[in-house]
Amino acid sequence: MDAADPVAFVHANWRLHAAIAAISPNTLLGSLYSSLLDLIEAHTLTVLPAGEEPLDHYIAHRHELHRDLVDALERRDREAALRLIHEHNTSLQPEEQAAQR
Repeated sequence: MDAADPVAFVHANWRLHAAIAAISPNTLLGSLYSSLLDLIEAHTLTVLPAGEEPLDHYIAHRHELHRDLVDALERRDREAALRLIHEHNTSLQPEEQAAQR
């Protein structure tokens, strides 16, 4: 994947999310999530920055976050995985994070 290709990054990101959903013990939720990913992917035309952070910095941060999450899952480190999931779910809202500081 070319680091300068945000669309390729997003597709790789969704493949990772689909792989995680596929190993979920909850078959129904995993299937629903995978279907939603397919739907979103089919309608994605471009990737734009969500805030003031440059897109390449955002992609690098998300890549690192996902890598660390996969490592925590592989180690079966529940605390690290939960912490990274929380960061994953909250790092998309910079305005909300700034308000909480």
